Amino acid sequence: MGRRSRRRLGAWPAAVLSLVATLALIGPAPARADVINPRQQWLRDSQAGLFLHWGMRTSPGYTSCSAWEKAVTDGGWKPDYWVAEARKLHASYLVLASFHSRLGYARAWPSAVPGSCSTKRDFLGELIDAANAQGLKVMLYMTDDPQWHAEGGHEWLDSAAYSAYKGHDVDLTTRDGFGEYSYDNFVEVMRKYPKLSGFWIDNDNDYWIDHGLYEKIRADRPGWLLSNNNEDTPI
Repeated sequence: MGRRSRRRLGAWPAAVLSLVATLALIGPAPARADVINPRQQWLRDSQAGLFLHWGMRTSPGYTSCSAWEKAVTDGGWKPDYWVAEARKLHASYLVLASFHSRLGYARAWPSAVPGSCSTKRDFLGELIDAANAQGLKVMLYMTDDPQWHAEGGHEWLDSAAYSAYKGHDVDLTTRDGFGEYSYDNFVEVMRKYPKLSGFWIDNDNDYWIDHGLYEKIRADRPGWLLSNNNEDTPI
């Protein structure tokens, strides 16, 4: 401890110094992070995972959802290819990151929730089945960020369609509006894909917190893993 640090501590009240000394002896409170839950065991045992950042803006880029889907299908997309590549890397899981803020918010699966690109072909379902057949897990990337809604000079979010679906005005380019939209997507995915292994979430959204999203995931899919790029909360 340097001279300046000693002077600062010497100026503290005795009660504060006593508390600091006590905390130093007993250590921090036991961690409540979900990383200790048995549902996380497979991730702790994993050597690697394969992130698939892939969407409408992947080169050469498309602004039409149907044109993108046709190009992918005509190009011979097969889930087994990505599973085989993951196995070459000794990866235990894949993360599908098509619903990405800078890739056109594309949902590579059929959805009844309007608001951004959703394919008729179920790429997500195919990937889950192919991965599970080889003993690999699949997680789905979800973003909370609408700020790139006009990335590349094209509007990727359809607020009018989503508003009509919800029966009230929702601006998907705002954080609250996008929070509501993405919340509905979380719920739909949970219902449709029970073999999914969890969500890889980018940041957080107040709408999710205010409406108990994480609690709902825990209740509806208690075995699913939740990972977050920039948040660390007990749930």
